[in-house]
Amino acid sequence: MHSGEDPEERKAIDEAMATFGDYKLKTSADYTVPENQRVNFSKKRQQMVLLEGSIHKLKVDFNQKIQELKVRKKDICDHVVGINKRIGDINSELKIDEEMFVPIIDKETEYPENFFEIQDQDITDYKNKIAAEKAKAAGKTVEQVDEEEINAADDEKDVPIHQR
Repeated sequence: MHSGEDPEERKAIDEAMATFGDYKLKTSADYTVPENQRVNFSKKRQQMVLLEGSIHKLKVDFNQKIQELKVRKKDICDHVVGINKRIGDINSELKIDEEMFVPIIDKETEYPENFFEIQDQDITDYKNKIAAEKAKAAGKTVEQVDEEEINAADDEKDVPIHQR
């Protein structure tokens, strides 16, 4: 059957059969990439903008879900406190002394966005700290430092460094 065939041709036919449907046109010398498959700066830039938009949407959705969960947790804690109050009233009528679970929300952990809020107490604590440091440097006790020194420290901080 194969007696009249050239071995080189048979080898080419076997290779063609093995790679049928896998012939790469891109290896051809006259191959050009179709316009819709070409990659250029504007297409990549557009792709990056779309990806950034998708990432932003995912972040916003995640933050919104976290905020909803915070509100839900607060509502649940308030509900538990209300139930505890009702149970406490019932226990007082029945003259039963029972300790109730009181849910606590850790403000520092649950609300990290409030970390940079400054309260009046923070300012007072800072003034006292500065006064204590000055008293220690001067060899005095904290009680010997009066309000005038604290106010002088505030006035000094309002003056730009190059004018001191």
